[in-house]
Amino acid sequence: MAMVCPQCSRSFDQHLLCPTCGVRLLFQANLGSSNPDEEALWQHTPWGRLFVGLMLAQGLSHGLQMFATAGALVAADTIGQTVWNTLFGLLTLHAIQGLSLLIGGGIAGAGQERGVLYGSLIGLLNGFIFIAVQSDRGQHLPPIVEYGQPILHVGFGALGGLFGRLIWKPLPTVRLALPAESQPKIEVRGRSQPHLLSGPISWARVMAGSAVVIAGVVWSQSILNLVIEASQNRLTIKTHLQAQLISWEITALAALLGAGLAGATAANGFKQGLCVGIGASIVLTGMHLASETAVLENTMLLVISTLALGIAGGWFGGELFPPGYATRRRRVAAP
Repeated sequence: MAMVCPQCSRSFDQHLLCPTCGVRLLFQANLGSSNPDEEALWQHTPWGRLFVGLMLAQGLSHGLQMFATAGALVAADTIGQTVWNTLFGLLTLHAIQGLSLLIGGGIAGAGQERGVLYGSLIGLLNGFIFIAVQSDRGQHLPPIVEYGQPILHVGFGALGGLFGRLIWKPLPTVRLALPAESQPKIEVRGRSQPHLLSGPISWARVMAGSAVVIAGVVWSQSILNLVIEASQNRLTIKTHLQAQLISWEITALAALLGAGLAGATAANGFKQGLCVGIGASIVLTGMHLASETAVLENTMLLVISTLALGIAGGWFGGELFPPGYATRRRRVAAP
């Protein structure tokens, strides 16, 4: 550590007194000086992070979409671009965009306290760009899809920003203060991170979250009809494929909301979401098997997606709304 002499302004290493002046050396950090190399790193600014994350999300989305189109052309020459008009193509497109936003939001939110905000802004901008590109290509989307697409992208971007903030944690803010001699010294110990499956289960929250998930799955079509009626038929659905896709999106949002409700303000949100996913899967499996038109593949897909969304929603709810730890008052003995 370099020490500076207050008289001759010379710096010395491994010294307490100045060899020339004989006075005590001081530690001086020149915080006002700027490094030209650090100023040139524009990508470390908030706007630079947003630009890099957005470009990364857009590049990955278009690149993966072109790669999937090439694979479809190799498999069958007659498919071409029409593969994106099918149900499988729409689900694949949503998965590609979600993965791209997770990566772009994760890069923008890495090491930042406001990582979720950066990821949300990237998702919002990406949703508007997607709508503009689709309109430029002549692919007019129904109004309900146009309004719901940016919201879905904001969710994926915020989740990516949260992942980046948790994987690459921001540097802690260090505050130095010299305590007075009359004040007692307080020892602060860091709280160890609990295990994912540790802690008690709040069965009331689990039951409430499972009810929300089951209601969202069973009444997804009714919720969609209610939204269309509330818009006075301004939101229209032209094909059965669009109606089925939007119903699945409502189901996924209900699963995330129910599991997030169970994991909010809980120290073990992962465990709470897992219990919600298991409970809702058991009930939905029984309802599907009781139906005469039940298909085994659809039932397995529903169970796997409910478990995955339950775990993700519970963990996200616990991280978004962490538990509040009450501070214990310590009695100080009178002198």
